[in-house]
Amino acid sequence: MSIVTLCPQCKTAFAIQAEHYSAADAWVHCGRCAHVFEVDQHLFEIDPPQQEVQAPADDVSVFPATLARDSATHPLSSPVALPAREPSAFVPLAVSVVAVVLLGFQIMLFHRDKLVAMNLSVSPIFTAVCQTVGCRVNWPKENDKVAIDSSHFKQLGEDTFSFTLSVKNQAPYFLAMPALELTLTNDEQGDVVRKVWLASEVGLPDMLKPMRSQTVEMVFAVDGPWAGKINGYRALLFYP
Repeated sequence: MSIVTLCPQCKTAFAIQAEHYSAADAWVHCGRCAHVFEVDQHLFEIDPPQQEVQAPADDVSVFPATLARDSATHPLSSPVALPAREPSAFVPLAVSVVAVVLLGFQIMLFHRDKLVAMNLSVSPIFTAVCQTVGCRVNWPKENDKVAIDSSHFKQLGEDTFSFTLSVKNQAPYFLAMPALELTLTNDEQGDVVRKVWLASEVGLPDMLKPMRSQTVEMVFAVDGPWAGKINGYRALLFYP
């Protein structure tokens, strides 16, 4: 019995030499259809040749043999090194997709406060994410979107005063309630008393509804020496 290899493309049998195993990692070209395959992956046994098959004059590398069913084998071309396979395009594509997803996640996380303020239904999602990565979801703070809609200042007693303030949210989404700085003034002496109130200190909610106003009245006392000197005020909204 003889060992031959069979081309998986055209099913032609070939005699094998030792060089076919040692060179090019046993990868060869088919002498008939030029298909490339591994020698040792397609081996089988045949009966000894009954007669020598005359090789073509222009092919000196023929190794004649006869198959059990009288099919002549054909020569293999010399072992050749296969060209290096180009790297798969899937890897850089996958890396790009992952990078884009991570970038999008970072952008969404950075703008989480405004995204939640614009759509309260996504609040549980961002809250859960922040619990994992160690952040918090707060109402957005935008100084240019909050304004004093109206205000009124009056003296109730010798040293008691009242200040009424209406704060308006000019944005179409929720905003954090700003703090108030109230400065009591005198025409001759300038600023006499300055006081800062946080929303929680005057009973205001921690947020402003979209395109809505929130009104609050504050009653406070001023020390006697300064009370008689107050004849004006200045109010300012800000985020601490």
